[in-house]
Amino acid sequence: MRTYTQYISDFTNLTNNTSTANQTLGAKLINDALRYLVGVFFFNEASYTVPGGTVANQAGYTLPFNNKQVINTTVLIGSVLWQPTEVPTRKAYDALNVIPFVNDFPQFYYIFNNQLLLWPTPASSADPITINYKKRIRDLSVADYTTGTLSVTSASTTVTGSGTSWTANMANRWLNIPQTASNTTSGDDEWYQIASVTNATTLVLNNAYQGGTVTGGTYTIGEVPILPEDFQDLPLYRAAYVYHTAINQNAEKAKYYKSLYDEGYLRLDAEFGSKTSSVGLTPGNMSVENPNMFQSSISHA
Repeated sequence: MRTYTQYISDFTNLTNNTSTANQTLGAKLINDALRYLVGVFFFNEASYTVPGGTVANQAGYTLPFNNKQVINTTVLIGSVLWQPTEVPTRKAYDALNVIPFVNDFPQFYYIFNNQLLLWPTPASSADPITINYKKRIRDLSVADYTTGTLSVTSASTTVTGSGTSWTANMANRWLNIPQTASNTTSGDDEWYQIASVTNATTLVLNNAYQGGTVTGGTYTIGEVPILPEDFQDLPLYRAAYVYHTAINQNAEKAKYYKSLYDEGYLRLDAEFGSKTSSVGLTPGNMSVENPNMFQSSISHA
């Protein structure tokens, strides 16, 4: 795993510039590259359940706060998981609403002004709505935390700290206990994601710790990107390439880091580029069959 602290350290080493301003620049370039890679390869998918589900005679439902792009939406009506089709344009959506209709099975949805608009308007309340979407990713910005020591029993998810000040916002970060010469303090040097933090000296892992029991061991809690571990060097190479191209120009170094980035990108594409789902909209010139033409099957308000 490559943490935010490791990214900044590596960037200053590659650019031979340890100034605070260069660290800030490095963080920006790394996060820019990370957002691009995550967006292209779908590592930022999430699902959101609309609180309360449908509301009778209400068409619009607020999107999740971190929505970047909706992939699809479903409505669970009894035992039927119903998937409306996305309307490609506002003009097409307005055409559907020439005459108001309500129905428990929405045939279309449209995204507008941070809302998911269903058509027909739901006739009943409390049918679960799920929005599958690509989420905006937060910039890496938190330095590694290494204060105090910890203890953990093999096959346990609970970790106990000594002299630590763990906080709730450490959830979803990653914990590493390095190997040492001591049998009591040595970890397995693997990374485990933190599920939750109970208090300043207790945290819970997503997966049970697989190493031997540790007592008083050193550790690192780090913020890492959601890229697969084997490709977490790519944002760094991209940042170094931009730096040596535009900031401190050095054609030879720029070419070298670009080649590393391009090679890694091709490997990333080969391994993760075959994602079958797509968030691309239906072409705007594709016709939408207007159900207003088939009113006999739809109850009206």
